[in-house]
Amino acid sequence: MTARKVPMIKIDYPKQWFLLGTIVWGPLTAMLFYLSWQSVEDFASLFWTLAGVFEGVLLFFLIVQPLFTNHIAGAKALKLRMGFLIQEDIPYDWIKEVRQTSIHRGAFRVGIGVRYAPIMKTLFVTSSFQDLVAIKLDSEHRLGKILRKPVVEIVLSVTSSTMFIETIRQRAGMTEA
Repeated sequence: MTARKVPMIKIDYPKQWFLLGTIVWGPLTAMLFYLSWQSVEDFASLFWTLAGVFEGVLLFFLIVQPLFTNHIAGAKALKLRMGFLIQEDIPYDWIKEVRQTSIHRGAFRVGIGVRYAPIMKTLFVTSSFQDLVAIKLDSEHRLGKILRKPVVEIVLSVTSSTMFIETIRQRAGMTEA
């Protein structure tokens, strides 16, 4: 019997808030460099240059990078990617349940990006509050590169939740519920 190659599937997430952040924050960072260039005093010029560099680095890592990444359903694991905010591999063996979900009142607390809720042991990887999917793990797993937090559930936003759920159920070997 020959092995069957499982294609990697790109799973896109909404990026309109990251695009809006880039459009707003980019000119503000450019303004800091303009202030540095126009400053007469050395101290003021140095201050605005350092502020521009700091803002530019934050802009690049937190807002621009997620515009160029996607989640990937690989052969053995779901790869969660959102720029440098998160880069985790979730093996399909860990996934117990995949379902649609929603966040009503807690949307402002969760926000856009990556956030961990310690009481619920939930990792939120959101870029919008439509088409949210909850992935229930079989047990508590430690995720995160530096601060390995215990996670039982992952909530993420995707562009097409039905396609995502179908793909993960198929790859994880789950029956339709």
